[in-house]
Amino acid sequence: MTLRDEIQAHLKETGESMRALSLRAGLGQKCVADIFSIKGLMPRHKTLAALSKATGRDLVRAAVGSTALTFGELVATLEEADQKTLASRVRWIMRKANWYANRPVCRHDVIEFFARHNAVSLGLSKGSRSTYKSDILAAIDQNGVRNRPRGVADISGIWADAYEAAKDSDIPEDCRLKAGPFIVYLFDRGILPDQITTRTLEEYYAHRLETGVVTETKCRKHVGNVVTLLGHLESHPSMSHFGFKAVASPFSDRRDKFGIGTGMLETLLTEFDSRVVPWAAGEISRDGLTYDAFLEALDREERQDADPLSEMRARLQRSLAEKSRLPGQSPKAERVERRESKMREYGFLTADDRWSEDTIATRRGYVISLAKALAASHDIVVPNIRALTDYQVLEAAAAALFEANGGRKDTGYLSSVLKAMKKIAIGYAAVSEQDVEDIRALIRFYETGRRGIAPKNKMKLREFTDVRIQSTIDLSGTVMTGINAEIDRRRKAERKKSGILPDRLDAIDIELARDIAAVLAHDILLTRAPRSSNVIEARLDWIAFQGGRAVLSIPAPEVKGRKAGDPDYVVRLGERASRLMLNYIEKIRPKLVHPDDKENPHLFPRQEGGTFEINAPYRGILKRVTRLLHQHVGVQINPHLYRHLIGWIWLKESMDNLPRVQRLLGHKSLKTTVEYYAELDETLVMDGWQTLLETKTGTAA
Repeated sequence: MTLRDEIQAHLKETGESMRALSLRAGLGQKCVADIFSIKGLMPRHKTLAALSKATGRDLVRAAVGSTALTFGELVATLEEADQKTLASRVRWIMRKANWYANRPVCRHDVIEFFARHNAVSLGLSKGSRSTYKSDILAAIDQNGVRNRPRGVADISGIWADAYEAAKDSDIPEDCRLKAGPFIVYLFDRGILPDQITTRTLEEYYAHRLETGVVTETKCRKHVGNVVTLLGHLESHPSMSHFGFKAVASPFSDRRDKFGIGTGMLETLLTEFDSRVVPWAAGEISRDGLTYDAFLEALDREERQDADPLSEMRARLQRSLAEKSRLPGQSPKAERVERRESKMREYGFLTADDRWSEDTIATRRGYVISLAKALAASHDIVVPNIRALTDYQVLEAAAAALFEANGGRKDTGYLSSVLKAMKKIAIGYAAVSEQDVEDIRALIRFYETGRRGIAPKNKMKLREFTDVRIQSTIDLSGTVMTGINAEIDRRRKAERKKSGILPDRLDAIDIELARDIAAVLAHDILLTRAPRSSNVIEARLDWIAFQGGRAVLSIPAPEVKGRKAGDPDYVVRLGERASRLMLNYIEKIRPKLVHPDDKENPHLFPRQEGGTFEINAPYRGILKRVTRLLHQHVGVQINPHLYRHLIGWIWLKESMDNLPRVQRLLGHKSLKTTVEYYAELDETLVMDGWQTLLETKTGTAA
């Protein structure tokens, strides 16, 4: 029985009126009547729970099977009533929002859609945007529709508790975003956390395919995220008590396409984990010598060389070095270089060459891929890293991996694998110079032949029309205008409620503060586009004010391609952005700092939510930036594309700006800039030539 059937049966059996039932359940007097009179009305869980208690019936379960008016049905209803304009408006938003015909109509979804998209992003004028919005809402209202998608507001019990714990945790965002729909699915079917199996995921995948509009590939990715989510739910300290269990993916692991188990590579991977990893982190030399042992060996060498002649030679070398030192080169830099030279001699990686944890994980995967490809193709199990870096072995493994990946060069994956192996071959395996040269030739053979910006990023940049470029430049002002309007609204609402007009600062909650932080981050990116990590991890002590202007100086060792002694990467903000920086540091940032983290050194400090970490940066800052850009400009990009975007904007003004773009982005050579931008779009050149033709033309048609 549906929800209405259950309630109708109760009313018939007891003779109770709708109004009486509503009041007895502690609800509004028209609550039950609205369920019958308003098409598609889906009460929230707390409403259903109150009615269930009052009637003694499980109305929560009954509501799961209740049907709702769909967009397809709404269009059909409007067309039957000869309301073709309203029907076309509804079809328009279905196309724009990628909503399918069997999606339940929800007034809130429409309001939220228009809140996320301005006129520019929709390709409409401001007046047309308002007309479309009002027409679509009118079409919904005149049909009495209040559908809303079933979601986490409709669940309770252990499922609701688990969702709240996952939402507030520090597990990866992709997993948190999938927790809602998956846990609603479990609740609707009464599947407890410890009852989830691979079969459950197979059925969930089929459900997503049947009810969704996204591609099969995206459904597979969604379920893959759920597999990862279950692993976190099982092991995370704040969620393990719910009883979730990690389960195997319902799909075969495409990384295992060779049919070779990782267990066969145990010896190879043991060496990687116990020797390559500490070497890559700078903890040991390629021969296993610890850093402390290296220092002791260095001391012994210096003591052995402490005879009068050696001392005289050392003094002579220092004197010659002093005379040949370049202007600005410090003795300290020389000492660092001598120490690093000695470290390289002993087989250590110096600070600039060490791998991050993410890089280590990625290159471990490369080693596994090559070893599995070789085993599957030639039935040869590589015993150690030195063997895998042998040129003949590496060539055969690369050919096998190339074939397994469909013989495609366009991804650049294989050249990345081989470049990583070249680093291992040189630094860890210490192969011969000839082997290194052969590996370089192998890399050239498998390279895509492409330089500069990836094709998908070029397509994104071409979405930035002149109108959208202007909207991007104006984004800070647009967002801050909206924030100020919201502050005014909140202050007026509070005065109406309490009779007291609060201070503007008191009207700013953490969400508005995060948006203000995102505006500042956008200004930094648009000014000179530092790399994402440099913005996220920017520190207060990197910031100075000079003549009223804010200057962000990123230390050279923190910048890709620079090391100690190189110039810092300096971002000089304009007057408006500098005022925002000052106000943010003095007034807004204190709202973002966790009460237990007052000494946080970062410009954008980590806030509450999940497992808190002292002195950590707000790692979600750039996702908020790109979300604002998408909302107000209409283009969805990743944060790194800002670097390409500002070059694109300036080069659209004139190709003569190429050297200036080089300086702006901090490229060491113009060649790098040319590789990235000169072939970005032939229209940059053609438009300039067309403009010249038009200015030189002496006659008119």
